[in-house]
Amino acid sequence: MKKPCRLLLVATVSLVQSAILGAQDNPKPESATAAVLRAFETHNIVTIAEIHSNKQEYDWFNSLVATPEFADRVDDIVLEMGNSLYQKSVDQYVGGEDVPLEEVQKAWRNTVGLIGPQSPVVARFYEVVRETNMKRRGKHQMRILCGDPSIDWDKVTDERDVIRYASHRDDSYVQVVKEEVLTRNHRSLLIMGAMHFLRNSPMRPEPSIESRLRRAGAKTYLIMSGTNTPAAYGELDHRFDSWPAPVIAPARGWIGKLPARSLIEGGSQFPKPDLKHGADALLYLGPRDRLILVSMTRAQLAGTPYGEEIVRRLKILMILPLDAVFADALFPEKEEHPQFPAW
Repeated sequence: MKKPCRLLLVATVSLVQSAILGAQDNPKPESATAAVLRAFETHNIVTIAEIHSNKQEYDWFNSLVATPEFADRVDDIVLEMGNSLYQKSVDQYVGGEDVPLEEVQKAWRNTVGLIGPQSPVVARFYEVVRETNMKRRGKHQMRILCGDPSIDWDKVTDERDVIRYASHRDDSYVQVVKEEVLTRNHRSLLIMGAMHFLRNSPMRPEPSIESRLRRAGAKTYLIMSGTNTPAAYGELDHRFDSWPAPVIAPARGWIGKLPARSLIEGGSQFPKPDLKHGADALLYLGPRDRLILVSMTRAQLAGTPYGEEIVRRLKILMILPLDAVFADALFPEKEEHPQFPAW
């Protein structure tokens, strides 16, 4: 009678272990806003490796910063799309002061990280932070910190003037976070392109920004934005089909095994790193074929000082004349178009 009892016990333990492993292999997605708020309970810095100019992501960013619990808890939002030369104007603007738009918009239009026209979603994000702060007069205020180098495009005359700033973009971002966030014991949301944050990337031999901040004493939580493309050639992973969006899920189980770059690029030939070695979690924005890129249109730029300045910068960098594909990408006819049109 003892042997059957032992067999029953072994079988029971095996079933329990299988159930635990199964639960771990199927991480439960959580409301993106709730997940970020929870991350700030145990981390002073939450980093989001973004998909640039994505409508779904910036719609969520706008909702996030307008959430009272976020605005109560978070001190700073550090942006890649912000020229630190204009930090004073940005502080005044998001603080609710009267600042001429043509002055403050230089912060997001005059970066060295983006030579072409800036997406309208970025301007709207600055505006939402301003609106949220103005509704919270007398309460805790959020600050936008500009992480890009302080290039003055009015003084740029040749390619060398650009290169000396462009080669130190990560250094500038790290320095801003160290000086304005870590030394002040602030809690901050960091937003930047994925390749600047992604851990263990074979394409970047130097440490990522997030790794450098951890070495400086920051307790970081790295969230990578993405969609339902697990591998090269744009194939779709239908395990995401039942997920609402946006949601955040920890980088473990089957999600952790997916190639990180493929998730953020809508399909990629790079298998490493997988998500669990590249980030802490995935921000799922929705199916690849529904993601939308937002751009300034050709009509909005034609004949304007900003449009003429973009052309001047392209000439300095010897990118002109443009081929048809590149010209349409920089100066599209429509404001919204597919994020990943090639598949």
